[in-house]
Amino acid sequence: MGVWRGEALYLLDAGEGVAGQFARLAIPPDALRAIFISHMHADHTGGLPVLMQWLQLNKRKRRLDICLPSEGMDGVQNLLTMHYLLPEWLGFDLELLAVEEGPGYEAEGVSVEAIPNRHLEGFVARLKEAGDPRLGESFSYAAEVDGKRILFTADLAHPSEVPERLRDADLAIVELAHYTPEELGEVLGGLPLPRLVVTHLIHTLEPVEGEIPARIRAAGYEGEVLVAHDGDEFEV
Repeated sequence: MGVWRGEALYLLDAGEGVAGQFARLAIPPDALRAIFISHMHADHTGGLPVLMQWLQLNKRKRRLDICLPSEGMDGVQNLLTMHYLLPEWLGFDLELLAVEEGPGYEAEGVSVEAIPNRHLEGFVARLKEAGDPRLGESFSYAAEVDGKRILFTADLAHPSEVPERLRDADLAIVELAHYTPEELGEVLGGLPLPRLVVTHLIHTLEPVEGEIPARIRAAGYEGEVLVAHDGDEFEV
């Protein structure tokens, strides 16, 4: 998922296939300004090494920031090194920046706020039992671009985690893999959110994708509902 401001692109998560999308959409390698990783599950980070190689092979020159949970910084750097994508070989400066709660990124008319969520909460006890110190960091992101506010939830434990941020958003991009359309519609009922884009559908919803907007609205949400597909563009 990406946010464009003019010719600058800000990428929200980098799952498998992201480099192929860049190639198919003919995105210039220097258009990408920053990547914001929500959490360290493979479906949100698995495309990073291939994307870095694609940028390298396409002669990127501009510095790139990757903003990610602190618990993933060493792992991502080691992964890139393992794939022979050493910093001095990339051909461009790469900065790994630890995400903290609250406003933390601002550049070229774009500001991004990190909002912790509970998606990985259930893993923390198991990690402790295994002697693993990780805290299960997971974030949603609110981006403000030229006065417009876009909310990207990434993965949540339940949609009720971010209703206050939805209240002042012009567009919300919300995952639909960990709860039902009805649960989402109930939480959004009464909120002045004009447009909702649902993404990251659980496999059981894919055969009934056409029913999703009506199910969300029937549960209480009154705005426009769209289901995202690769390559879709939404103007804010």
